[in-house]
Amino acid sequence: MANQSYFMGQDGFSWFVGVVEDRNDPDQLGRVRVRCLGYHTENLSAMPTSDLPWAHVMHPTTDPSMHGMGNTPSWLVEGSWVVGFFRDAMEKQQPVIIGSLPGNPAAAADHRKGFNDPRHEDSTQLNDQGKKQYASNPTYGPYPLDGTTFSRTSGHKIGESDTNRLARNASHAMVSTKDSASTSSVAMAKSTSTWSEPNSSYSAVYPYNHVYETESGHVKEYDDTKDAERIHEYHKAGTFYEIDSAGNKVTRIVGSNYEIVAGTEYVNVKGDVNLTVDSNCRTYIKGNWDIQVDGNIREEIKGDGERIIVGDMHETIYGTLTESHNIHGHADTGSVAVAAATGSSSSSSSSSSANSASNPISNTSTISASVTTTTSTTSNSMLIGPMSVTEDSIWTVEGDGTLVVI
Repeated sequence: MANQSYFMGQDGFSWFVGVVEDRNDPDQLGRVRVRCLGYHTENLSAMPTSDLPWAHVMHPTTDPSMHGMGNTPSWLVEGSWVVGFFRDAMEKQQPVIIGSLPGNPAAAADHRKGFNDPRHEDSTQLNDQGKKQYASNPTYGPYPLDGTTFSRTSGHKIGESDTNRLARNASHAMVSTKDSASTSSVAMAKSTSTWSEPNSSYSAVYPYNHVYETESGHVKEYDDTKDAERIHEYHKAGTFYEIDSAGNKVTRIVGSNYEIVAGTEYVNVKGDVNLTVDSNCRTYIKGNWDIQVDGNIREEIKGDGERIIVGDMHETIYGTLTESHNIHGHADTGSVAVAAATGSSSSSSSSSSANSASNPISNTSTISASVTTTTSTTSNSMLIGPMSVTEDSIWTVEGDGTLVVI
């Protein structure tokens, strides 16, 4: 080219196909070193990786590449085949990558030759400082993987398409790993029925499942397969959420879960709620707690019970109150007679003389129907004497254990 304008676009368009050999950009701009076919030799002694020019990577128009916005850094790995052009058509020292090329790798990386991933513990390449810059076993790679010494959790290896196995429905290891760890036969309160975590509804058909997978094994899927549409996000540790074609969502958290709501939270469950806690449960409410049950309520406590009310307690019962007590005491017996505010009832008890009760008990109780109380004792209990209850009655326990209505 006799006349050069030294202006991009006016000195011709010089493009290339090449292989990425280094992505550790010292300026952290997402640049890569590329060995270009027809421009660079595969002889590492004549052209070591460290002498290759850094190539900028072109981002799509949906990525601003500005102030950390968008998808950064660019994500090409050692061993990636790419297409690009030289901004300086004559010197060819300013390459720009405009895309990558998938394929079907026939052999694993050979660190002894150019156009390969140079990272290997036996690498002898020297950089400008005389150091073996690529002599190590990388955390991920070298690419392409041989599938034996170096492999991916997906099972992907040489001799198959670079397209993700999930996109091809080609036995990705994640699917079986998820299903084998699912939870089953979870008991429900006061029921003989159980429930189990559904297995994945994965049933992808190429080319409708769009997959994004990272080097460590994190996965995102947007599956448009007819009648098997899904959205799925998976962490390599096993935590995931998956939404199936019917809109059902399965979430599994293999570690701890923390949720902070700075404002007000509103939850509306249209159907039933089944909560099973395999260990302990603590609920701490710093303000008021209002519970409204339009149906029935039932509690079963198989251990001991304790209830502490620092202030007054007010109860209003419009129906019949039936209580059954098993009070451990001596063999003494007595009886209890109860007169209700509206309606009447008799009750019987078997109780005993007791050790002294030192703390008075006060209670405000409104009863609008009949009351039935049954008390049985076997050892160590206070004596409950004859008792009459009306509205706003105050109860106290005398020193001899007698329950007195004030």
